[in-house]
Amino acid sequence: MIVPMKRLTLIAMQSDKAAILEALQAAGAVQIISAAEPTGEEADLAKLENRVQRLTSAQLLLKPLAPKAKMGPKPEKKLAELRADMPAALEFCEEVESIDRDLAAVRNDMDKRQALSESLLPWSELDTKIENIKSTNTTKYLTGMLTDEAVAKLREENLDIALEVYGGTEKARAVLIACNAADYADVQAAVKTLDFSDFNFGALTGTPKENIERMQAETEADKKRAEELTAKLTKAAEKRPLLCSAQDEAVIDRDREAAKQELGATGTTFILEGWVREDEMEKVEAAAKSVTDACYCEFREAAEEESEPVVLKNSKLVEPYQAVTNLYALPDYNSIDATPLFAVFYFIFFGMMLSDTGYGFVLAIGCYLFLKLLKPQGMMRQLAGVLCMGGISTIVMGLFFGCLFGVSWPVIFKGLPFENTFPLIDSSTQPIQMLALCAGMGIVHMYFGVLIATWECVKKGDWVGAIGDHFAWLTAVTGLLMLAAPMLGLNPVIGTIGKWIAIVSGVILFLAGGRESKSIGGKIASGAFNCYNITGWLGDVLSYARVFALGLSTGVIGLVLNTLGGMLYSAFQHGAILQGIGFLLTGALLVFLHAFMMAISTLGTFVHTARLQYVEFFGKFYEAGGKPFKPLKYNSKFVQVDE
Repeated sequence: MIVPMKRLTLIAMQSDKAAILEALQAAGAVQIISAAEPTGEEADLAKLENRVQRLTSAQLLLKPLAPKAKMGPKPEKKLAELRADMPAALEFCEEVESIDRDLAAVRNDMDKRQALSESLLPWSELDTKIENIKSTNTTKYLTGMLTDEAVAKLREENLDIALEVYGGTEKARAVLIACNAADYADVQAAVKTLDFSDFNFGALTGTPKENIERMQAETEADKKRAEELTAKLTKAAEKRPLLCSAQDEAVIDRDREAAKQELGATGTTFILEGWVREDEMEKVEAAAKSVTDACYCEFREAAEEESEPVVLKNSKLVEPYQAVTNLYALPDYNSIDATPLFAVFYFIFFGMMLSDTGYGFVLAIGCYLFLKLLKPQGMMRQLAGVLCMGGISTIVMGLFFGCLFGVSWPVIFKGLPFENTFPLIDSSTQPIQMLALCAGMGIVHMYFGVLIATWECVKKGDWVGAIGDHFAWLTAVTGLLMLAAPMLGLNPVIGTIGKWIAIVSGVILFLAGGRESKSIGGKIASGAFNCYNITGWLGDVLSYARVFALGLSTGVIGLVLNTLGGMLYSAFQHGAILQGIGFLLTGALLVFLHAFMMAISTLGTFVHTARLQYVEFFGKFYEAGGKPFKPLKYNSKFVQVDE
């Protein structure tokens, strides 16, 4: 169901604002609406946001170095504990940031030295000190890189130069050119035509080889320093949980401050506007009154121009299926929650599609243990619940329409009284019966959706829409189905009745489809197009063939996997030792293949079952467009926060 919402107006003294916001955040039941003229201090919010970012960056830096977290539910901590740990966490955060800065500086120096050392390698044969290669009033020097071909051409030039060639490759040789100052311009122009690339030694002194050796020694020292700093970070990573819990507390403070920014105020009071669930009004008022009695709380219905947020509430069995609804879109606040309406269909179709009792057993047990041991929250918990119930459905539906790990039930029950009882319908040998069953269930599924739409129109007093836009489709499709009575060996009168039901329904659909048009031509065209939509019903019914197709593919592929395993095992039938090896290899292969097949089939089943709800069922009545209810609460990632 869609929980009714109320608009809250809370007025209290400015001196109580912080405490009231803390109490409301602990209650987690108020979505705050921004005031027309917010009065918060943006600087305070920026500081808290910066604190969140620092703690987040520090814990992410330590994450690859930290011991692997144990699987299990999030640890529980009280908010007071988190706040008490915050000073130590911030001090530790500064320590981590300092180590990271030092490590970054060391690595940066190493990279620079590495680049400079590599650039000096071609000059390693130069035994002249770099500081002595300086131009004077009479002599000019050029240092740079030339290709072997360019060096040869330069030697052929009629230039008065001294040319020395050192290391490098044929595409980049280190060259030193000396010439008279008077010839410098001509030499410079000549080498420019040969794509001469200048090389600047900068402030280096000594020979290139001496510099390379010095930088290698410094690099080795930096490597040791980097190792020491990395070891420090690794040691610090043991305390990463302190940063994680501090991040949660920082997010809580940041969210509360952000909410404070949205409040309106007068000289001595503040005004809080928000949305509250109708079933939590007393909880909200009690939270505010626990701080001070000097506050005013008013709850009212939403005005016509106001848009209420949407929150869904269902029984424990149905609640997990809200994940399927949320993946599509929340319903409009003034419509209905489809979750309890499609849950049974989803449960049945999931089992029929997966259709392997063995897979269902593994899926149900695995998801149950996941829920009990790890205690996930939110969407993850709901999805695990859907898959757990889907596993239960698969156990039952696999017995009726499927198999057990690819092995047919007659083989499993061979020699027992009910050897030929299961499956009730074998998809591989009775495809027509299975298709008929899937189509029949699909028709029931879509009929239910149309009846919901019909009832919604009736509640609004729109009887014309209820009959002309919705119910007439049921009678039209039913009439057409009754026409098949003679082919099924039933009384031909049933077919005759069905014909007239279809004709009358077609007339109603024709008239209803054209009632909005003003011209005669428009009415005829709209009515005819509305009747043509009967082809859409045929397409929708055919969509339920995917239930048959997925169920069949699971059994067939499972059989193929078992056949492959049998072929492998048969290759190890020469001696007891080889049989043992063959048994182990075959078992490992089958476990892997069936696990992979189960994962792929489960994913496909989840998606296609959801598609049947979204397209064939929701398309008949569902009105999306709701905005989610987002109360101010403890949004923690690493710990479960208690007040």
